[in-house]
This record gives sequence, structure tokens and C-alpha cells, in this order.
Amino acid sequence: MDFDLSDVQAAWRDKGAALGRDLAADPAAAGAIMGAARVGLLDPAADLLAVTVATEAMAFESSAAAAIFGLHTGTALAVAGDDRFTSFFRGEAVAAVGLSSDDVPVESGGTVSGRAAWVAPITERGVVVVGPRPSASSGRPERVEGRRGEDRAAYAVSFEAPGVSIEPVETAALQGLVCGHVTFTAARCTPLGATIPIMTRIRVLMAAAGLGIGRRALREALTAARAAHTAAAGEQTVQGLLADAATELDAAMLMTWKAAAAATPSLADASLAKLAVTAAAQRAVERATQVVGADSFQRGHIIERLAQDVRALELFAGRTEALRAAAAEDLLPHR
Repeated sequence: MDFDLSDVQAAWRDKGAALGRDLAADPAAAGAIMGAARVGLLDPAADLLAVTVATEAMAFESSAAAAIFGLHTGTALAVAGDDRFTSFFRGEAVAAVGLSSDDVPVESGGTVSGRAAWVAPITERGVVVVGPRPSASSGRPERVEGRRGEDRAAYAVSFEAPGVSIEPVETAALQGLVCGHVTFTAARCTPLGATIPIMTRIRVLMAAAGLGIGRRALREALTAARAAHTAAAGEQTVQGLLADAATELDAAMLMTWKAAAAATPSLADASLAKLAVTAAAQRAVERATQVVGADSFQRGHIIERLAQDVRALELFAGRTEALRAAAAEDLLPHR
């Protein structure tokens, strides 16, 4: 694997960082996607590693903007080349994803009915992508988590379509990323194909967002340690906390880049990357809290915000148990 970014990938990283700084104060979903289109970060021909490093750099500046960008782009890349979804790459429509696999609607005859829980980001001109269960009369098998060959198909539904109602949910983290529960009543849907290619890309990009969160926490801890003259003054505990955080984040980054650099990312690699990043980022925030100390307890402190934002990694694009099951299914011998 080549560990040097190409000029194009480095340019995407720099654009992601600049957009994150611009959006940090107001990372509303529609504005974030329009901004990404404006600076050239929505490209159907983009390679996943370029999008990954852009997402990480964006998350360093704005966790919410990176989550919005990752959810949208992970979906958009899966339908690149489909003329029905060119608006995704012009910033004119925002792709949202149903994040819960426990509460999903049912598809029958080109419509969906039921409830999709924890959909994000919700926007006025959004399109939600869900993986509904097939109806009992369809004759298609129900998806079994972790089992090959039985993955649900993904469908797109406009938030503006008849039969769609939205219940917004006030969240404790990722300010600007509006979540909600969506109820469908015979709402027309558009088939996209299997859910796995979409979920694989989203897991990689959510891992990238987690790396950005973890690295920002590490930077804040380093700044506090240097200001207090503890990092270089023989303070072994602080040095150990910083070194452990840096080591784990770099290891998780390599797993994320491995998944992103593959010609066809595997669900196992994407799941392992998100597992590794989730743990590394959460521990980086915990260690930053220890290094920064009581100041991090202030309302509005950057560490306080990161501690809230990093919790979303456990929930978005697969809980820990689902990630382990997906990885194990690919890694274990098949009979």
C-alpha cells in the first residue's frame, strides 16, 4: 500500500479542512453539501481515499459537517452514474440514511410503508435511503444479519413525497446534523441496488470522521500539556496518555486507509476500520479530558463538545455488535 497521498488526494484533504473551518459555526446539512459542491468535493469520479482524507480533515474542524458530508457522499458514490441522482453531486439535494437496522419499513410493489428510525441528515429537499424488509407476499427472503447473499435492497424516497412524515429528534451531539424518525404510508420508492456497497462506504467515511475527532482531541491535549510544561518536564503519566492516543489513532488510520484504498472496499475491512476508530477516538477524548483537566468540564469547551460528538460513532453505520458480526462473517472460513 502506498502511504503517500497523490496530489489530488492531498488537495481534497486541504479542501476538506478549509470547508470544515468555514462550516464550524453553522454546519447545517444543506449548506454543508452546497459548500462541498462549490469547492469541488462532490465528484462522481472521486476515489474513496480522497473522500476519506477530506472527511477526516473536515472532522478536525467540525464533527457535524464531516458526518453530514460522509453520510451524503457515501450514498452518492454508490449511485454515481445513475442519471436519476445527478443532483447529489450538484449540491441540490442531500442524501440521508436510515441509521437503525432495528426499525425499518416494508417494501411492496414499489412503495414503502412503516417507520425508519434515526434518519440523518434531514433536510427540506432531502432523499432518504432505507433498506426495507420485503413484504411477506413478495417471495424474497428476509435479510439475515451477517449472512452472505441475503442482503436487503436499498430504496430512495424523497422527503417531499406524498405519504412521508417526519418526527425530528433533538440530539445531544453533532449540532447542525438534524436527525429524526420517518414514517412512510405507501410512499413511492426508487430501487438503488444492494445496501452493502452503500453501507461499506458510509462505514469507511464515518471512521474517517472519527479519526478527525480523535486527532482534534489529541491536539487539544498536546496544547494543554505544552502550556502547563508537563509534556516535556518528566511527567510520565501525561506523556503516556499522549503517546497511547497517538499510537492508537495512527493504527486506526492505517486500517481506514486500507479499506478506502481498495478497488472494491470489503464490508469486513470497513467494519474493522470503524471498530478500531471508534475505540481509538473515544479513548483519545478520554485521555484529552485527563490532560486538560477541570477546564474541559466547562460548558462549550472543545473537549466537552468532542466528548458528545464521539458518542455518535457507536450508533452511526452499525453498532459494535453488527460491525463484529460483519467482520467475522468475512474473516471466518465458509462452509
